[in-house]
Amino acid sequence: MTNSRVGASTKIGFVGTFEVANFGDCLFPVIYKLLLEQRVSDCKFSYYSPRSGMSPLGHYGPVKALPATLDALEFDADVLIQCGGETLALGHSPGTYNFPASTLSAFARMWFGPTIAASRGDVKFYIHSVGMPTTDLKPKSVIARGLKYASRVSLRDEVSASRLENEFPVEVDPMFAMSTCLEPAQWREKAQSFLPSGFEPGGYLCAHISAPYLSNGLRPWCEQIARAHENSGLPILLLPICHFLWDRETLEAARSVLADLGVPDSAIQFAASGSEEVLATAALIGNAGGIITTSLHALVSAVSFGVPFAGFGGEGKVDGKHRQTLAAAGVEQGVTPQMQELSKTLEDSMSKDHLGARDIAKTRALKGFDALVTDIEDCAGGVSSAPAPVPDELVEAVLAVDRQPTLNRVWEAKRGLLRFIKKLPAAEKALATRRRSRLLRDVSS
Repeated sequence: MTNSRVGASTKIGFVGTFEVANFGDCLFPVIYKLLLEQRVSDCKFSYYSPRSGMSPLGHYGPVKALPATLDALEFDADVLIQCGGETLALGHSPGTYNFPASTLSAFARMWFGPTIAASRGDVKFYIHSVGMPTTDLKPKSVIARGLKYASRVSLRDEVSASRLENEFPVEVDPMFAMSTCLEPAQWREKAQSFLPSGFEPGGYLCAHISAPYLSNGLRPWCEQIARAHENSGLPILLLPICHFLWDRETLEAARSVLADLGVPDSAIQFAASGSEEVLATAALIGNAGGIITTSLHALVSAVSFGVPFAGFGGEGKVDGKHRQTLAAAGVEQGVTPQMQELSKTLEDSMSKDHLGARDIAKTRALKGFDALVTDIEDCAGGVSSAPAPVPDELVEAVLAVDRQPTLNRVWEAKRGLLRFIKKLPAAEKALATRRRSRLLRDVSS
């Protein structure tokens, strides 16, 4: 379906974390664009992130850097949609993003500061299905004040909404509707083009873990994967998701451990080169017989396609973002806080009504997305008026919060040290090498 009130004259800019080599981060602009193209006539799209660059995992871009200062504030957009993950607060560790205090992106709201500042003029802004994590920054009231000037605001889960005093509604992550972006035969064909020899759609398990989730080395996780293989009789497709965390190297190490555990080499494979592109990764998940993963959006993908899953959000972590995001979509199973329960969780998941859960999640996701489209359409067509421009004093208040140090002294010390190191290219390169070596050493221990 399309409408005529939003079209080529409307320029839509997406604001998020689109230049980080991570499946979930790079999935957002692709799916938002595809869903919008199904609903509106030709629009012009642009993409904004803390840093500029080409998309590492998706066919979109170029990604433009968010403006660093107020005098450099310029968006080639009529509408800004802030989306994707926990973009009302920290989002990524201080090692991923670490900007000088003199910029709009000094610490927390590195997305919200530039977005709200742009709305002082003619740019309308929308905050759609984002997360609000626990934060050490106190003045959430300033965030809430700023959000009231948005044309529309929604949070992705009940916990995020409660952290802003339930002033804004919950709308389900539209990534739950990704399976509607292509026809089933197209998803199947895409998956088949990357599957290794002997792997057929529906006849393999996807397995993924990122190193930060490993507290006792790889073997306990590999034991669960080996058990899932034994229980299901299906081969294992090792699937990197969080590429910036060196998933490929972690899973290469896992392959050796799985071989030691007796899993045949032919039953432990990687997909073909090019499968890191987000739609290819989604297709491989969507055509699997099940998946075990630590990635939130790998789980969301499984729900969207009706695939059994077992998610692990961290040892002992009972109510983290994995469970919260799925619960908003009506899914109350499939996530465990205990690694030794992963194979059983997947086995239990296989007995559930995944097609029914898929339809409920898709319906909830599209309800919120269609409401967003209607709002944009009404503003473009003059049916409704946009909120008043954000007052300068509120912009300054938001930016003042952005520049405040957190109450976490360890993080602040780390941030200061990393900021200094980034001024020295050789030191920054040496630090990156050390991080990678330490991470992979911990994986192998």
